[in-house]
Amino acid sequence: MFDLIKYSKKNSFLKFILTKFLKIDISNLSKPFFFKQRIELKIDNNFFYDYLKSNKNTKWSGQNPNEHYQSNHDLQNLDQLKKPIKLLESYLNNNIKKTIFKEARMGKFKIKSLWFTIQKFNQNVPLHNHPKSLLSGVYYHQLDENNGGELEIFTESKKIEYSPKKNDLIIFNSETFHSVKAYNGKIDRIAIAWDAIYTL
Repeated sequence: MFDLIKYSKKNSFLKFILTKFLKIDISNLSKPFFFKQRIELKIDNNFFYDYLKSNKNTKWSGQNPNEHYQSNHDLQNLDQLKKPIKLLESYLNNNIKKTIFKEARMGKFKIKSLWFTIQKFNQNVPLHNHPKSLLSGVYYHQLDENNGGELEIFTESKKIEYSPKKNDLIIFNSETFHSVKAYNGKIDRIAIAWDAIYTL
């Protein structure tokens, strides 16, 4: 997938086409934002645990038994997730795109990578960001609500702390640093995370 915004930062001609011809204000994608939506992706619980059985050790997980589980970041290639990803991309392009650009623009957001995490009691996610993409987000498939695991998003001017609920979809700028507080629920906290780029 060709990331228009990423390559325009390195290529002055592409930047000219993007800003003057397509009239896309790149700065709008660099500003911090926080969107929240309720959506149901309808993914069977068995998917997560079947995957875990077959992939106990991934590039991102398995070395430390005290850390939360994180799948590989290539789940966008799995057939059983095609429908949920289509729903996500539809929401990004029909709702979020309008909010960011205000007017209709050529191009679309496309899911570049997708993965899931499983947090158990007292597990957290350390501070990090996703500098190789534009939009990032997380969908909460299962959790024990109001029992820790708050999502913390740090912008230049403030910290947003959000206690997620089942079927919440959170979207923010990929460069924004974020973390997850320790989870204290009785059931596994399963979240689907993703990164998206902007392409034609």
